[in-house]
Amino acid sequence: MTANPTTGITGIYTKRDPEFLQPGSAQWSKVITPSKVAAILGVSRYESAYRLWHRMQGLVDPEPPKEVFDIGHDLEAYAANRWRRRNLGWRLSEGEVQVHIDPDKFGFPCVATVDRRGVRGRSRRVVEFKSARHFNDLELFGDDLTGDCPEDYAAQVMTQMLFTGWTDLPGHLLVVGPYYNERIYEIEFDASTAAWILDEAQKFWGLLKSDEVPDLDNTVHTYSCIREMNPEIDAGATTVLDAAEALQFVTARQEFDRAEENYQGAKNMLMKRMERDKRAEFGGVKIAHRQKSRGSVALHAAKGVTPEQIRFLNGDNQS
Repeated sequence: MTANPTTGITGIYTKRDPEFLQPGSAQWSKVITPSKVAAILGVSRYESAYRLWHRMQGLVDPEPPKEVFDIGHDLEAYAANRWRRRNLGWRLSEGEVQVHIDPDKFGFPCVATVDRRGVRGRSRRVVEFKSARHFNDLELFGDDLTGDCPEDYAAQVMTQMLFTGWTDLPGHLLVVGPYYNERIYEIEFDASTAAWILDEAQKFWGLLKSDEVPDLDNTVHTYSCIREMNPEIDAGATTVLDAAEALQFVTARQEFDRAEENYQGAKNMLMKRMERDKRAEFGGVKIAHRQKSRGSVALHAAKGVTPEQIRFLNGDNQS
């Protein structure tokens, strides 16, 4: 199909259309999508650029369907109704829409699947839904519905806006939390962030086309990829390391053990200090919170707080 000369869009499809690309399909593996961009940028909690490269090359299997995804899709109708109530005058698409873009627009083939397309007059808006059925899910989501949108989801929505061209209004991410609490995160389009996304996506596409594997990283997803690619054990073979490799591994293992012990000690101290309190904070900054978990109470560290931030609040960095 001929691309729109202004937007670069070649078509907008729903699941009823044969052109709609299904996640995990062979066609899906050949395009860049907003969820893949989070991995390319190195901010995804579920995928690494290394494993994504191998998936898209067909060297490891696509991600298998998960029950949690089905549950999330089942809750979309409820989430859509909640969004409509909070955004009167807007209409939503009946279901997902998939926007196909001319590969020449960005220098790589891409599609953007959006949970709902918001429409009001000539205005268009990206609307995404996530669910966190219980507090463990909320911890996995990455925010307790009072802070900032998790970085990978923000990157996904930003990329959806970039690919679709629906950038005039902030993208919306509505999260349905435990006890049907909810929050709409607004993602403002930022041109400099969009330029960074395009640059990184173009570099990644170049690696795919040149069969150049991305650098190793420190994620468990990359470890899982390497393990999947080498399932057999040659009992008679030995890898001879150099001193730097041996020292790196042994030192990291030792430091990891010490860090686990230190962290457990710090958690014990904080739990004792808090006793029955819900939150612990310093200088108005949340450090940790206690919440019910599996019939007991667990301590969860606040995300994003750094030692430098605590030192600054304490006046250590002030002259």
